[in-house]
Amino acid sequence: MLIVRRASVPAALLPARPAGAHVDPLEPIVLCDVAIEGARIAAVAATGGLGLKPLAREFDAGGSLVFPAFVDAHVHLDKTHTWHRAPNRTGTFFDALTTLSHDREHWTEADLRRRAGFALRTAWAHGTRAIRTHVDTLLPWAERSHGVMAALRAEWRGRIELQTVPLLGGEAYATPAGEKLADLALRHGASALGGFLQMSAALPAQLDRLLALARERGVGIDLHVDESGNPAAECLRHFAEAVLRAQFDLPVVCGHCCSLAVQNHSRARSTIGLLHEARIGVISLPQCNLYLQGRRVPTADFPRSPLWRGLTLIHDLLDAGVRVACASDNVRDAFHPYGDYDLADVYAHSVRLAHLDSGLAESVRVVTSTAADLIGLPHYGRIAPGAPAHLVVFDAHRFSELLSRPGAARRCIDGEEIHAPHVPDFAELDDRSS
Repeated sequence: MLIVRRASVPAALLPARPAGAHVDPLEPIVLCDVAIEGARIAAVAATGGLGLKPLAREFDAGGSLVFPAFVDAHVHLDKTHTWHRAPNRTGTFFDALTTLSHDREHWTEADLRRRAGFALRTAWAHGTRAIRTHVDTLLPWAERSHGVMAALRAEWRGRIELQTVPLLGGEAYATPAGEKLADLALRHGASALGGFLQMSAALPAQLDRLLALARERGVGIDLHVDESGNPAAECLRHFAEAVLRAQFDLPVVCGHCCSLAVQNHSRARSTIGLLHEARIGVISLPQCNLYLQGRRVPTADFPRSPLWRGLTLIHDLLDAGVRVACASDNVRDAFHPYGDYDLADVYAHSVRLAHLDSGLAESVRVVTSTAADLIGLPHYGRIAPGAPAHLVVFDAHRFSELLSRPGAARRCIDGEEIHAPHVPDFAELDDRSS
């Protein structure tokens, strides 16, 4: 047994506030002792509440912030780390699509394993223990890409819980070819059906077929929705209506939802109401959409500076009872040239950009417990008896310190092992001698 003493745990990630514990809204933490036995958390109590355990090893966290391991609920491991050979020179969404479509010719099995494996090693070092990746599911790459992800899932089992979701046009599911691609992804262990939606007169019928297909196969749905600043883009609303129409009761998640923020307020509020009724979770991707959205084509018009940066209505969604998570999305590819699979950094950006400091205590859920719930891992992302014993110990004692230096050193606790994993060197990804 390992006892972690004097751990400053975010109050929202505990099963209950220990008796007598006071939580400061500016520093919403509880000083705890955490007992770990094998691969699970055995007990949690206010510091001093676990008593002496003569046969246990002890680790004194000294009041450092201790989070449960992170959950990255929306990434793209097949696209990652391609920026050096496929840069997006305009920074626009459509040029990202074009650039990466040309890069796919390089997506051999070895290339995919090297890049995605590097990403997993990086995420592991930063303290992430569950990831859901969307995988481009187009012929002739689909079998290869899903096969590689299935192999990586097996390779990382016990360290990172790796989920996959197929990514293809929503209209494809209404065709025999699309149905075969869905089955291909599920054969390789996909956790849900996914894709991207486009506004059209046929969209309601396409969504009805997608929902029927998912129900037949007993899986949920995780979609890319309205990733633009076009107020007329209402795929999110159409999807909510379709879920309610079908009385679909399997998990449903929508990523991005950017255009919701530029729509008429009453219309947006109505759509949010439908999301709540349909129990649809939302995943915001602040860093990628900050980069892509609101770009202005260089002209003589004024202003050229971005006026809007792609965040969905996070506060309004939360106020309505819609579950919201934040995730890494694209990392070092044509959609977003930056990032490092570090959810502490994603969390800090989310707090600053979306003003999540106004509800700091609950904000920690966006990269931990809510993220875990949205991808079907309800025991992850919390520090509670029975939860997986994956913890991150930061070199910070207060939220203000963590949010000021999210990239600071940290240690990881996995089971009863305490270690400080190192991120891999970017030099592994390309030949810098040429």
